[in-house]
Amino acid sequence: MTNLFVRKKKIKGREYYYIVSSTRTKKGRKRVEHYVGISPPSKEDLKEYAEEFDSIKHFLYSKKDVLDKIKKNFLNKLKKGKKDEIRNIEDEITTKFTYDTSRIEGSSLTYKDTRMLLQQGISPKEKPLRDIKETENHKKAFIYIKKNLKEEISKKLILELHRLLKRDVAEDAGKFRDAQVYVGNLVPIKASMIETEISNLISWYKNNKKLHPLELAAVFHCIFERLHPFFDGNGRVGRLLLNFILLRNDYPVIIIQNKNKRRYYNALRRADDGNYLYMIKYLFSELEKQEYWK
Repeated sequence: MTNLFVRKKKIKGREYYYIVSSTRTKKGRKRVEHYVGISPPSKEDLKEYAEEFDSIKHFLYSKKDVLDKIKKNFLNKLKKGKKDEIRNIEDEITTKFTYDTSRIEGSSLTYKDTRMLLQQGISPKEKPLRDIKETENHKKAFIYIKKNLKEEISKKLILELHRLLKRDVAEDAGKFRDAQVYVGNLVPIKASMIETEISNLISWYKNNKKLHPLELAAVFHCIFERLHPFFDGNGRVGRLLLNFILLRNDYPVIIIQNKNKRRYYNALRRADDGNYLYMIKYLFSELEKQEYWK
């Protein structure tokens, strides 16, 4: 049975609210914090979160065997696969991940362009220099997270990923935005609140590592996208961080495919209302499709 209560934190004079779920397990009680913002949750919010918490728990339990198999295959391949085979797989994943995450954000490079650029060093003709540079930069940022999996998520890490992605492309590379932005119907937080809200998100992450890695990565990603801390590059940095969490927990990279971006965006919009189940289900579906580690 899940019990819920509201926890209030005061940081630099401002109050922040969390819904805390407490569930009895065979090993005792398990507590999970759910950050909800600067306004206290209503009774209806508590009811909806209780239902969602149980739904997520049930879904992950129902997929436990599949997730365990994916993790086992991934680790076995890394341990027993031939070096050339692993290198080829990593090159293909880097190319596919970079292609899809860039196309979602409007890059004009095709998969063939991306493959030639990243694997052969051949720049495509008649394509915007910005698209070419950001594609090269994304590869560097992806390599960076793979080399620094022993690090914790921090403000420094987040800013470094943005700096790598936007280097020689934007003057604000490696800096949080300093003005208000609007994303469709979503109005992200004020620029003055970004530092604090990113700190809150990092604290939430550190306090909830007992969550299943897929849930931890999904919720972190959704909140990060809702904060929208940069003028540009939020989606790509967010998807790098999502995979940083998965890789740290011995799961393979999830490539959010451009052809499925409507489903992805729909999951993000549902998460804006506090419902993370759709994103977890979507990420699981992408993870299950991967052939690289089977």
